[in-house]
Amino acid sequence: MRLRLILGWLLVLSLVAAIGYAQTPAPAPTLSLAEALTIARRNNPDYLQILNNRNPASWENRAAFASLFVPTADLSGSYYSSGAGNQSVPGLGTFPVSAFTNSQWALNFNYRLSGRTIANKGLASANLAATDQDIAGALVQLETVVRTQYLTIAEAQAQVGVARRSLERANEQFNLAQARYTVGQGTLIDVRRAEVDTGSAAVNLLRADQNSENQVLVLYQRLGVQAPSLAVTLTDSFPVVVPPWGMDSLVASALELNPGLRSLRSRQASARWGVRAARSEFLPSLFLSADYGRNSLARNDSVFRGTNPWDVTIGVSLPLFEGLQRNARVSVAQEQESDLRQQVRARELGVRAEVVAAFHGLVAAYRAVGLQASNQRASGEALELATQRYRVGSGSFLEQLDARLATDRADADYTSAVYAYHRSIATLEQAVGRPLR
Repeated sequence: MRLRLILGWLLVLSLVAAIGYAQTPAPAPTLSLAEALTIARRNNPDYLQILNNRNPASWENRAAFASLFVPTADLSGSYYSSGAGNQSVPGLGTFPVSAFTNSQWALNFNYRLSGRTIANKGLASANLAATDQDIAGALVQLETVVRTQYLTIAEAQAQVGVARRSLERANEQFNLAQARYTVGQGTLIDVRRAEVDTGSAAVNLLRADQNSENQVLVLYQRLGVQAPSLAVTLTDSFPVVVPPWGMDSLVASALELNPGLRSLRSRQASARWGVRAARSEFLPSLFLSADYGRNSLARNDSVFRGTNPWDVTIGVSLPLFEGLQRNARVSVAQEQESDLRQQVRARELGVRAEVVAAFHGLVAAYRAVGLQASNQRASGEALELATQRYRVGSGSFLEQLDARLATDRADADYTSAVYAYHRSIATLEQAVGRPLR
């Protein structure tokens, strides 16, 4: 009996524990900025498309290198068979034809070295370097987009907190107006105004929540993966500090490291090699070929086999006239190289201007944070004074309402200023071409 009782209680406790475990809500997923960047590098479709360009460029570079030293090789073979029979020749009669088979194979090597072959190696290397810089630029662009969207989510979640505090203040104001009306020191108009204001604050909170959820969806779209069904908690925080960078050093770093600028420079180097390749068509070329093979002939019962000895040919070819086609190709290559030189110069000016503008924007954003912090403190003190005056009957409801709305605006403006500062850093990082923190 006692054993059954013990087993029964154990079963009940197990069921209670299982039910409690089943009802425990799953923890909200967390996401750090480093994790977001890693996910984006692995899954963003646009970036992966650009990343795919490296493999063909790498093989073109290897092929150009191999053509300098390695000949081409061909292996060919054939087999022919004809059965026995009779063949009629007009005017001569019919003659018997014996069975006949013939098989052969040959191995052939060809090698040609010219100025274009040499220039093509430099051209392929420059194209590979340009592809690498395109990939680096795409990565910087992707990371900037992810950082900016991560900050946008952080701001949206902070604005949810602002809206929640606004609703709490509105509820406090409503309760105070209702209490004063109950004791005969307030009016029903004040109560109704406070009630409407509380409803508006609740709507603002609802919209802020919805905006936060939408921004999370946008982030995961940038990452290239499906968003989780639960709300995401961001783990990174971003302090506001005095910008520690100097504008001149940032400009110098951008002119050296900006991926878009480096890509254009690589394209210019590629075009320069294109000019050399076009000019090399006026130079002589060296060619070499070698052949080796065997053959077998069978007729009736006789079989004849032979081996073709090595056949080596070495020569030099000098192009004399091609109808001015080479001159036209040189002119086109020079025009392309000149265009890219001007594009590089224009991009250098653009990078310099972008860095200077982004740096000035960052300094202004930092100062705006300080000003908004002062406004936030002042509005909070004004709200406290207005609330105390209304509580003791020396102030009006409208005075307190204006003070509360001003406090809400100051909180929202301060939050916006903080994240505008962080977005300014992201903009500066994109202009420079590397992370700054």
